[in-house]
Amino acid sequence: MPRIAVLADWWWPEDVGGAERTAREAALELARFAEVAVFVPAASETTYEDGPLVVHAVRRLLARRMHADTRVRRGLEFLSAWLLPWNAARLVRRIAAFQPDLVIATNISRTGPWLPRWARARGLRYVRVFHDLSDSCWRRSRLKGARSCVTVCGACQVKVWAMRGATPPHAVSVCVSAFVRDDLTRTGLVTAATSIVGYPLVGRGRPVRLPRRDDDGGLVVGYIGRLSPVKGVESAIRTAAVHQRRTGSSVTVLIAGEGQSEYLRTLVDLAHVEGVRLDVRGHLTVETFCGLVDVVLIPSRWMEPFGRVAVEVGRTGRPMLVSPLGGLPEAAVVSGGDYAFADFEDPEAAATALATLLSGSGPEAMPSTNRVVTLKEAVVVATERALAGDGDADSGRQS
Repeated sequence: MPRIAVLADWWWPEDVGGAERTAREAALELARFAEVAVFVPAASETTYEDGPLVVHAVRRLLARRMHADTRVRRGLEFLSAWLLPWNAARLVRRIAAFQPDLVIATNISRTGPWLPRWARARGLRYVRVFHDLSDSCWRRSRLKGARSCVTVCGACQVKVWAMRGATPPHAVSVCVSAFVRDDLTRTGLVTAATSIVGYPLVGRGRPVRLPRRDDDGGLVVGYIGRLSPVKGVESAIRTAAVHQRRTGSSVTVLIAGEGQSEYLRTLVDLAHVEGVRLDVRGHLTVETFCGLVDVVLIPSRWMEPFGRVAVEVGRTGRPMLVSPLGGLPEAAVVSGGDYAFADFEDPEAAATALATLLSGSGPEAMPSTNRVVTLKEAVVVATERALAGDGDADSGRQS
């Protein structure tokens, strides 16, 4: 039985977001035929079981105690991860003691380039799962100010160079969308021949079509996800407000998600100024959320690597108004749901697109003509090829 070390920034029960959920799903699938251990940096040392997985939370200096820690703590962790290579030494020792046959690296920004560099020096088989563009941007989101960087800027070229030099030469890569694969190919971090696209389709295997909402309380516009400025939640509120002013009918913006309290206060104040009702529910399952809304807005301001929420919402039958950035268009197509695109930086234009979508005269869903490969399937294929010493993933590429 092969021994596989999975490297990650966070792990269950620290459920940070979609990347962590899909990384865990893939690791559980690998545990069907391998001994899998997970290694994450942590503020305090602990080892625990996650089903068939053994998780090693290894203490490192200045590690965050939680994902949404203070700005100072996040900054200190970032600087120490990249400038102090010995800060990863304890993690390296624990991974080496496990004696892995193969290393799978998911999101590893919290440990800098040192873990893949160690795997390269040891000549270990290596699989890299790219959940986002973090290897080509210091801020991960590629959002600078109010605009996304379509190409890698000069400062981020330094990070690209560091990660390119740290990656083992025969690595097999898994990317969460063709957008991510193509973007990283242009930077030289991956090649098309050694990369597989695997979509992070977390949730039910079959569509669950919810009935139309029967409520005379007016239109309910929904947003679900992390509450952060890069997600464009303010734009969702402004778009709903424009629609309310144009139609004269009541609009409620229902928000399901969690974030920092000061940002939530900003959203409450904006809704008050715009004159729309704001209903903040905290964490909800996608199915419960979609049962409460008439339409879902996905107004991200940054180039989303994929858009797991779009897939899960599309499966419920709720129409979606989607920002056409990054991998979101792919996610909308894969979902099989009804959708339209809008520039949420222009609330007036977004409100026009919303009205068209609600009228049922928007573009019809265009299901993918190819069978969709899920992320966990792609990770298994990449692992098998890496263990066999075959880095050519050409047969697994997606168009």
